[in-house]
Amino acid sequence: MNRFALLIGLMVMLLSWSQAAADTVRLTTRPDQNISFDASVTGPTRISIVGHRISKILQSSSNFEMVNDESTGDVFLRFAGGQPTSESGYIVTETGHTIGFTMNPKTELENHTVLVTLRGVSTSAAVSQQTNAPASSSGFAVNSGGSGSSRTANLVSFTRQAYAARIGNRAASGQRVGNFASYSAGGLIARISVASARSGQIPAERQFYRSSRTLAVYVDRVISGGKVWVIVVEDTR
Repeated sequence: MNRFALLIGLMVMLLSWSQAAADTVRLTTRPDQNISFDASVTGPTRISIVGHRISKILQSSSNFEMVNDESTGDVFLRFAGGQPTSESGYIVTETGHTIGFTMNPKTELENHTVLVTLRGVSTSAAVSQQTNAPASSSGFAVNSGGSGSSRTANLVSFTRQAYAARIGNRAASGQRVGNFASYSAGGLIARISVASARSGQIPAERQFYRSSRTLAVYVDRVISGGKVWVIVVEDTR
């Protein structure tokens, strides 16, 4: 009887340890929908959006400290104290997608990883290829005033967000020449329009520097039906 009881005890201990020490959940959702997940009270919790970088997490208040890893785009949570209660908020990706969430604190988790896959949207890598707007490529021009690598990177990131949020997979050929839409965030506004590319000639970026508030201009290098997308980024502050 003693040996049997000891065996049962060991099995329970091993099962409990495996659940606590190596807990990873995989969730799938669409933008603007809601997810629910657990967060460790005794160790770190990692939140990752597969194929996307997290820009920020919005909450009115929280008992968790949050760190956004610049290299991976993941967010790491650490319980800061207080009474563990469920919390709600929004996860915003750099490509402009928003996910609502409810987070439930759990004391039995030593560490926890939450991997979220977005259905029906392109990954950040695909968006980068669609926009063709890394700072080193043609088609993207930054106003020389006060230019710097970090500033340029921020403008490129914002332009990608605007492209993903307002243009997506739309072709310029299906739109009228002129103003199309706008996108605002963080004191910046992207004015999106369609321009004519007559005789297969892509218009130069300098043609769209029409205001002292203009910080950057992106002109798509893909001609569709004799038209191209243009994004003019301006400072709203």
